[in-house]
Amino acid sequence: MGEGEESEMRAKVHVTVDTATLSRPSVERLLRQHQFLYDIAGTEPERKDEIDVGGAQSRYCLPLPDRATDAETFFVREVLDTVRLVQHPHLRAARFFYAHVLAGRAVFVTANDALFGAPRSVERNRLAALAKTRIMSFAEFERWCSEPR
Repeated sequence: MGEGEESEMRAKVHVTVDTATLSRPSVERLLRQHQFLYDIAGTEPERKDEIDVGGAQSRYCLPLPDRATDAETFFVREVLDTVRLVQHPHLRAARFFYAHVLAGRAVFVTANDALFGAPRSVERNRLAALAKTRIMSFAEFERWCSEPR
């Protein structure tokens, strides 16, 4: 099998970076360093000093609708484990997590342990199972990128 054929057989990984807590360029550099085919999205608009001019793709930010659907409200209540959403400190992060799940993205990289639980915690595992996605800290993502595939 030639080199071109091998890269065509690798699946593209769809990564969302919680840019309220992590730098998107550092995640993107890991993906490029380990030669992943990837699609990367952030949760917050990029700051001008964060733009990595060597990046391979545009600065895509997951969209949040002005109003939550009933499905989103139900999901966010499950994630936040509360019925009271008004002025909840993690509401925006939970809504972006829903947008990540709705878009069928595979990996959510975050440093928000208050909402998503600490790495390898029961809470993080519960949320990952609920959403059918991976939730990783930057260190976990770094290890994951290094694993042989």
